[in-house]
Amino acid sequence: MTAPPPARACSLLGLDARNARLLHHRANAVYHLPRPRLVLRLRHAPGNTAVLARAHAAVQITAVLAGQGFPTIRPVAIDQPATIDDWIATVWHHVTGTTQNRPQPEHLAQLLRRLHHADIPVTASTLQPLGSLRADLTTHPDRTGHSPAGSVLTRAQRTWLLDRCTCIEAAYAGLDPPLGYGLIHGDAHTGNLFADQTRWLLGDWDSTSCGPRLQDLIPTMMGHHRFGRPHTRWTGFCRTYGIDPELEHHPAAHLLRAAREVRSLAAYIRSADQPAIALELQRRLNSLIDGTPAIWHSV
Repeated sequence: MTAPPPARACSLLGLDARNARLLHHRANAVYHLPRPRLVLRLRHAPGNTAVLARAHAAVQITAVLAGQGFPTIRPVAIDQPATIDDWIATVWHHVTGTTQNRPQPEHLAQLLRRLHHADIPVTASTLQPLGSLRADLTTHPDRTGHSPAGSVLTRAQRTWLLDRCTCIEAAYAGLDPPLGYGLIHGDAHTGNLFADQTRWLLGDWDSTSCGPRLQDLIPTMMGHHRFGRPHTRWTGFCRTYGIDPELEHHPAAHLLRAAREVRSLAAYIRSADQPAIALELQRRLNSLIDGTPAIWHSV
C-alpha cells in the first residue's frame, strides 16, 4: 500500500497540515491537525465506489444527527469527502475529552437506543453483513503479483472461508430479526466512544447503513463469547437498552455474530504483513475452522 498523503489532502481541502500527527493507521490513517483542531481520516480504497458512498453517508448522517442534538463526532462543514489518487479523505472536529473514566457498555446502549429511534431524513446503503471479505478473497493479484489473501491464507483456509460466506449469505437472505430494520451505526463498540467534557460521543461512522438494528448489539455480545470479557458487560448493556439478555440466543443473533466474526478477518488479511496481525489472523481462523473457544485479541 502506498503511504497516506496527509499534506496533499490538507492542501486540497484548504487545511493547515503543519505538525500533523498520526494517531493510528488501520483501516483508516487518522491524523490530528493541531492548528485547526481537526481530525483528518484517510481511507485507501482504489476504485471502491462502495467505500466512497459510505463516506458520503457518514458525513451527511452525522451532520443531520449533530443538528438534532445527537451526541456524535461532527464533520467539518466543507465539501467532502475528497479523493486524492486512491485515498478518500474526510475531516472531523477534534474532541478533547476531560473524563478519566473508560466508556462502558451502558454508555453505548444509551446512544444506540436513541439512534435506533431517531428520524433521519437521509438514506444510507443497505448493510452488507460480510463487508469486503468475499472481494478480498477473490481479488486477483495486482501488477506486483500481490492479492490480499494470496500470501496469507492456505488454499484450504480460503476455500473454507468462501464456503462460510456462501452459507451466511444464504441464511441472511431470510433473516427475520428482533428489533426490526433501520439506520444503524454498523461498528458499535465502546472503542468508538469519545469523551467530550461530561458526555460520550459516538464516532467512526464508516460502516453506517440501513440494516437490522440487532447488528449494533453484536459487538457487545461478542465480548464474552470471543474476547473473554465479563458477561455482566452484556447484561448491563441490555438493561440500559431495554431488552432481555437472552436475546443472544436468538437464531438471528447467532447468524449476525457468525457474520461479524468472519467479516473481522478482512482487515487482518489486508494487513497480514505485520507479524502481530498475521498471528491474530491465524488464531481467529483456527478457532473458527476447528470450532475451538479461543480468546481473540484486538490488534
